[in-house]
Amino acid sequence: MTSTNFGQRFARAAAKIPSAFGKNSAPGTTVYGRITNIGEQPKLKFNGAPGEIDTDENGNPIMQLFITLETPNGLRNLNATSRMEQAIGQAMNAVGATSFDIGATLSITYSGPDPDYEKARIYTAVYTPAAANSGGR
Repeated sequence: MTSTNFGQRFARAAAKIPSAFGKNSAPGTTVYGRITNIGEQPKLKFNGAPGEIDTDENGNPIMQLFITLETPNGLRNLNATSRMEQAIGQAMNAVGATSFDIGATLSITYSGPDPDYEKARIYTAVYTPAAANSGGR
């Protein structure tokens, strides 16, 4: 029998930034804060095993955008779906923003499930560019 040290696995899990929305988030839930990081990471497989990565037809990992927000409750990650990206794009258009920047403020509200596709969620967003947050400095 071999001994396995799970300490590193637990340490990685503890260091992971929590998701802003969970599967049990109620419609009307809003997460807001200052954007501290933007990047891509492998997308987890829907209904897959814990940590199972979703792949395309060629076996390559499907990448997903993540946005880290500094919220009143600490750092939270938004794992942006296509509908969330659409809401953010509409919010940026509403204020004439041409770039999505660290330091800007983002507010995302889970509006409810999509009536046409029950697994999808509908979001609304408000984007305030970083220059507007600095009080004109």
